[in-house]
Amino acid sequence: MPILNEKQVKYGFDYYHKDESYPKSLVEVSEYTGENALTINCTQLGDSFTPQYKTSKEKKRVLQEWCTFLSSNTTAFTELSFGTMMPQELFEAVCSQQNLRKLHIKWGSYSDISKIVNLDKLEYLHIGSGARVQSIKPLTHLKKLVALSIENFQKIDDYSVLASLEKLESLSIEGDGYGPRYIHVKSLDFLNDMNQLRFFRFLTIRLKRKDYTPVLRLKNIEHLTLEPCKEVKALYSNIVKLDNLKYGLLVERPELYKN
Repeated sequence: MPILNEKQVKYGFDYYHKDESYPKSLVEVSEYTGENALTINCTQLGDSFTPQYKTSKEKKRVLQEWCTFLSSNTTAFTELSFGTMMPQELFEAVCSQQNLRKLHIKWGSYSDISKIVNLDKLEYLHIGSGARVQSIKPLTHLKKLVALSIENFQKIDDYSVLASLEKLESLSIEGDGYGPRYIHVKSLDFLNDMNQLRFFRFLTIRLKRKDYTPVLRLKNIEHLTLEPCKEVKALYSNIVKLDNLKYGLLVERPELYKN
């Protein structure tokens, strides 16, 4: 039985909608009043939004207080979002949250994501700009994942392990589109075992084995966004015939694939 709703499939599960409400945003632990969903922005302090944090000692205190709180109150949250840089110690503290179902990380300096295996209730996960991440194998322990988005994993070129995530309906693999900074991926063969996908986005990528035919195996795909390269253009007429396809760049911007 599909879990993602129509809006999540059309725009992406982590798309920001102005008309929707979002968790309260906090800097300090002292601002917390018992919410089970929060946005925590406890790093990169001292900018124009947080000029009151002038010294490195103050900034370190805020970070350490959150690390201690997250590690000590392990059932406090079901949803967490981090809009500022996440260091390794904060990542590991977050991985103490036993009831977490949704986790959104904008970007970070973490290299080891192994402790994410503790978040076995996770259903929605966005890991932004993880250029230092050494291995994605820990993600395979998250058997309840419905939606996964990973960005700018510069050290990862093999995503075949993700095929073991049998409940995954949405998968996004991207480089850094703002740079742009491309990531390199060996092949798309892992899609041959992911026919359950309803959403697939694959952008700012250099595909080493230039074969996009595995996308034709995605019989349940509804949203498809691919790099408009010559290999995709060559398959375009076949891709758009996929029975359930109705969203994504291939449908909404066909001119990108016909030139």
